[in-house]
Amino acid sequence: ASRDALLIRRYTANWAAPDDRPVNPWDLTEPSPLERGGAIPGAVITAKIADEIVVHFRNMDRRAGFSEAARLHSLHPHGVQRSPLHDGAFPLSPPDPAQGNRRGDRVAPGESFTYRWSCPQRAAAGTWLYHDAGPEGAQNTAAGAFGVLVIQAPGEQEPDPPAGPLRRAGDTTQRFATVPAPPRRADYLLAFHELPGVGLCLNGRAGLGNTPLLVTGIETRMTLRCVNATTNPLTVYVAGHRWERGGGNYTDVELLPPGGGATLSILSGSAEGGGGPGEWLITGRSGSQSVSGSLITTRGGAVDLVSG
Repeated sequence: ASRDALLIRRYTANWAAPDDRPVNPWDLTEPSPLERGGAIPGAVITAKIADEIVVHFRNMDRRAGFSEAARLHSLHPHGVQRSPLHDGAFPLSPPDPAQGNRRGDRVAPGESFTYRWSCPQRAAAGTWLYHDAGPEGAQNTAAGAFGVLVIQAPGEQEPDPPAGPLRRAGDTTQRFATVPAPPRRADYLLAFHELPGVGLCLNGRAGLGNTPLLVTGIETRMTLRCVNATTNPLTVYVAGHRWERGGGNYTDVELLPPGGGATLSILSGSAEGGGGPGEWLITGRSGSQSVSGSLITTRGGAVDLVSG
């Protein structure tokens, strides 16, 4: 935790060392989470249908000048099944006899709690928010204490990792000299949230050239996983592209309620999905606020940007 942001980080066993991982491996502008001490959204939890999800959570909130209630934290998941013991929504979780009667809706600094969630049915497949729902969960979530649950459907393929680093010495915010060939299949995570004093952000960042710049290619099967971590409805627009919304109906705008998520499947550069070579705007809008990132459709090699 810090004065400006409250982050959920992945650690190795027994919280021995940080184990931060990129939110989007195909994001040209994403800072290294290890160098920055974490990322927004926090640790992405990926599971498959029929998995049991076990999360060992430790409260390491050492912030000075905050009330005791503000430093009590929890994890509350959307989309998965769990007992009231592991729901994390203050003030409803009963004491857990198996964990020294600690309560999962109010984990104190220095204490830990193990949450057990499950996803036994196809209905759990998708992209879901999890967040702090302790005594001051709304304020802590706004400060960055949230993450994303990705539940893969049966038969869903794993995304392709980059063959090499996206950025090299000498690259600028407008030109990247040797970007690897784009993936055939890729997942991109887009978390929209409002940081106090900053406004609407995308993955912890604001302003084109700083927000996510996602590499794709002709006929890349893209999965855009969107979550709305704000307290207001939000629309997501991907310029030049479209996706199916059931029954053969297509759209290019998705409405996300507060706390809602959506999984968009797009075949890039095709008659079905639209797009093609170039840079394409991704915009989230909530009321009078908006934030934008972009997609760059390339065959690899040098990339020149408009948004930088």
